[in-house]
Parts: sequence; C-alpha cells; structure tokens
Amino acid sequence: MTISDRVGQLVALCLLVSPFVSGYRILGINTSPSRSHVIVQDALMKELARRGHHVTMVSPYPEPEQLPNYRKITIPIDAWASDFTKTIFENTNSRWVMLQLMPQMLRASAVPMNKTLHSTEFQSVLKEPEGYDLLITGIMSDAALGVSYRLGCPTVVVCPNAPMAIVNELVGNPTPISTIPNMMMGLTNPMSFGQRLANLGGFFFDELFAMVWKYYQRQTYEEHFPPAQYPSYDAVRSNVSLVFLNHHFTKGTPRPYVPAMVEVGGLQIKENPSPLPEDVRKWIEGAEDGVIFFSLGTNLLSSSIPPPMLGAILQTFRTLKQRIIWKWDTLDMPNKPANVLLKDWLPQDDILAHPNVRLFVMHGGLGGIAEALFHGVPLVGIPMFGDQPVNLAKVEKEGWAYVLQHTELTVETFSKAVNEVLHNPRYRDNVQRLSQLFRDRPQSAMNTAVYWTEYVIRHKGAHHLRYPGADMNFWMRHSLDVLTFLGL
Repeated sequence: MTISDRVGQLVALCLLVSPFVSGYRILGINTSPSRSHVIVQDALMKELARRGHHVTMVSPYPEPEQLPNYRKITIPIDAWASDFTKTIFENTNSRWVMLQLMPQMLRASAVPMNKTLHSTEFQSVLKEPEGYDLLITGIMSDAALGVSYRLGCPTVVVCPNAPMAIVNELVGNPTPISTIPNMMMGLTNPMSFGQRLANLGGFFFDELFAMVWKYYQRQTYEEHFPPAQYPSYDAVRSNVSLVFLNHHFTKGTPRPYVPAMVEVGGLQIKENPSPLPEDVRKWIEGAEDGVIFFSLGTNLLSSSIPPPMLGAILQTFRTLKQRIIWKWDTLDMPNKPANVLLKDWLPQDDILAHPNVRLFVMHGGLGGIAEALFHGVPLVGIPMFGDQPVNLAKVEKEGWAYVLQHTELTVETFSKAVNEVLHNPRYRDNVQRLSQLFRDRPQSAMNTAVYWTEYVIRHKGAHHLRYPGADMNFWMRHSLDVLTFLGL
C-alpha cells in the first residue's frame, strides 16, 4: 500500500469519526454544598474537554487545573461547614437529630442554585449565541433543569452515590423494597423478615424526604422559570435523558437498572495519578515506615473535633513510627506531633495511589471508600452522618476496615484500631483482593461515562432509552389499580 493510500484512508477515517467525537458544547452546573459531589462531576467535565469538547463548568469551588476547551465559572457560597460539623459531634450521630436537620439541609442546598441563576456571570452564559448541546448537572440542582429547556438541549444528571428514591424517579428506575436496603437504615443483604419490615419504614422515609426535597427545589425553579412561561417543575424532572451513578455493584448491593441509569463507580479516580505537590511527595516518600492519611472529607472540619477526641487522636499518632498527613482546615493545630503534616486541601486520590500509604483514617464517604478500594488501602472508619454508617458497615463486613464510633473514641480504642489495621495483614490482603474486582470492567468508569454522554448528544436526548414506568404513577407502575379491580 502506498503512502498516498494510507493518507487517504486516514483522512476518510477522520471524516467518519469526527462528527461523533469532537466539537460539542457542554454546560455543567453543580451547586451542591458538598464539594465531594462537585468533584465527581468535574472529573467528567474535564475529561470531556481533554477529548475535544468545549466545556463550561459552573460551581461554587475554584478549579486550579487549566485545560484547553475548559472554562470554569466560580460562584462562591456562604461558609456552612463549621456549624454543621459541631452539630454532628455534639449529637452523637443520632438518626433523630439527622431527621430534624434534614429540612434545614435541604433548604440550604437550594440557596447556592438560586444565587447561581441570579448571577451576571451565569446570565451571560445563557445569552451566548452558540448555545449548548448538553447540560450536565448534579442531584441538588433541580432548578437547573429549566436551563436545559431554555437552551433546547438534553440533560444528564450525575449522582455521587447509590440512587435514592428522588433520583430513581427521574428515569423510573425500580427499587424493590425486599432486596435494596434503605441508605439510612443501616441494613445489609440478605435481610430477615424483621429487617425487611424496617426497610419498608425506610421506603416511607425516602418518600417523605423526596417531598421536602422537591418543596424547596420547586420554589427555586418556579422563581426563575414561572409556570406560565416554562414547563412545570415535574415536567422538567421527567425530561432527564440519563443518570450517572458513582456506584458499583462490587461495593454496594447489586440492583436492577433501566437503560437510562448507568453505573460509573469511581468516576473521579485517575487511572494515572497526577504528580503530588512537592512538599507532600517528599513527606510521603521520606517516611521509612509508611504514611497514614487522615481526612474527614469536604463537609466536616477537623478543627471542630472536640478537644478530648482530638487529644486521643494526637496522643496515638505521637506514639507511631509512621508519618501522618492530615487534611486540616486552619493554620495551626494545638500540640501537633512532629510526625504530622497539616494541609488545608489535599489531592486525596493521588495520595491514596502512592504505594507508601499504609492506612486511611476517614469518615465513610462513598467517594473516599471507592478511592481506597481502587488503590488497595485499608481503612479505619469513623462514621459521622448520612450514609456513612451504612457504607462503613459493609466495608467492615468485607474485612478491610476497622469501624470506630466517634462517641467511643479514646486513646485506647483509637490506638487499638490503628495498630490492628497496620499490623494485621488480613486487612490489606482483603482490600487488595477486592480491588481487583472493582477494577475488572469492560471499560473504565470514565470511558463509560464519556461514551454515554456523547451517545445522548448524538441521539438528541436518546428518548428511546426512556422506561415507560417513568411516566406512570406509583399505583399504575405496580399494577395496584389492576389488582384492586380484580379483588373487587
């Protein structure tokens, strides 16, 4: 074959492929008060930019990474994590307190979206003449669904964890109560009769949660998209083309999915870690006995840890040969041991990827668990709120975590937990084995997400993926009306 023939084939291939893989304009909006939620979506947005799409991402958090085709618009939100952290520590992880806080948290989640839609920066984005081919948004950004109608483009939603009822109803995804443990109930499969009875209570809680969620989100939506001029709030919620779940069956309950719901567990995890900041790299690589990584995630502030609990942690760390790197949010720490390095922000995934990290002390967030599992790092888990107790209960059952309630944390209990995981090889052996299961997929999470994102754009919203049950009410979807008729 001549050179000209090869060139001709290459040009033909480019012409064939280019309409499908380049040049789409994609708008991302995620105003979640939880930065970890935004991190998951932003990982996808940046990868789409790397693959030639023109990406605009709007969120409350600045993004230091500069990429071609990637524009970041930051609209900050008011600080809220400090008071929230103190409330968690003061109320002993009580489910009742969490239920009482739920309306306040859901009301607060609507505030940053309201601020974003009002902002001059975002209004200028809406007026751009080129328009957009797709909107990607998060789960606490319902009012953004009106933006997709205004722009005339389909919508993809990124869910940072396993789906709740409020997310399932976007695409009509079924949730069998007999086999899917409720996130807040702390149940695992197989469930006994009593547990399935309790799970029914969890189902009713989910429905109540959804009602409160939609009450506040509806207010924000209708303020910016009046019903007389735009589709109703319920109509735009039912017009979502696809939902991505940052969940994987190997680290959660296997469950049924409709075609418009796609698992991409570990979406934020890099297959090739980025270089660490120089001081962090030196600290980790200079640790002859390895490193312990301590982080309470993006919603909880370590500086709000009660003094007795903090003292117990520091006294334990002071006795260890390992170095500790700690996500700490203030300029100093009282009585800081010499073997502790403090940083207010850390590249968690890149740190866990380093082979010298021996242990991750964390709060039980699903993103951190996925990253530790991917990189084969065992855990000491200190659950705080939400789904964290359930997440860590499953990991403990799998044998690669030691779970310690923060109300029971003393020098003796924390030292026992840390030394048990550091020196008992079964924890690392188990996580290394399960890491292989988590990694073994036909496509990486990112490649899966990029494929389906481009699929939705190519097929103008991919309405053929929509499950008929999404447009039925509860009675029709479960044939209760038919059964009632037959019974009568």
